[in-house]
Amino acid sequence: MKRSLVDVNALLALLVRQHVHHAEARRWFGSLDPGEVDVCRVIHLALIRLLCNQSIMGGNVLSAPDALGVVQELLTDERFELVAEPSGIDALLPGLLVHPAPAGKLVTDAYLAAFAIASSRRLVTFDKGFRQFRGLDLNLLS
Repeated sequence: MKRSLVDVNALLALLVRQHVHHAEARRWFGSLDPGEVDVCRVIHLALIRLLCNQSIMGGNVLSAPDALGVVQELLTDERFELVAEPSGIDALLPGLLVHPAPAGKLVTDAYLAAFAIASSRRLVTFDKGFRQFRGLDLNLLS
């Protein structure tokens, strides 16, 4: 079993019933084995930030402490593990930051791609933009 690194969009879809990709995220989640999916600190914090964003969550917006609690509860599931940054990421990141995509979006995506490549993980996401990163093992959810 190859370990995976999960992007925030897959976790948000999993947690928010109204999300357009909720059913697909639930199917993916149901297929996981214990210890199969990793969450890095950047995704951990991004998920908290999105759960606190009223324009995303509408009437279901959470306070920061409540969002932290939701994310901590998710990470108690045996399928997930919060993992540290791998060695080798600093050598990969500069090469992944060179692309015509808008710089703001590219930075975090390049970081996640470098994280996945450096740690020999598959990246799980709904974001088709990750196809741009050569050498990335990608599980693109539909």
